[in-house]
Amino acid sequence: MAKDAAITVRLPMALKQALQAHARPQRRSLSAQIAACLEREIAKEPSVRGVHGKLLGLYAGTRVPSNADFARVRRRLWGSLERGRSRRGS
Repeated sequence: MAKDAAITVRLPMALKQALQAHARPQRRSLSAQIAACLEREIAKEPSVRGVHGKLLGLYAGTRVPSNADFARVRRRLWGSLERGRSRRGS
């Protein structure tokens, strides 16, 4: 694995010791053990390749709203705002 990024992470001492204990039998450094654990956890998560964010891919396969859909929603929103404004003005 190429090492092309460095970070500093503060861990509870007990967690650091547990990671070191898991690293020893596998003949890994603490850094390599942390990287292996993180890679394993990330691999478990379903993701959309090449995109970032929690919503991207969430609605895959659903209908994309058209410009007419957006226009209809805008009309409804502005209409409800106008009705609310006229009630307050009375």
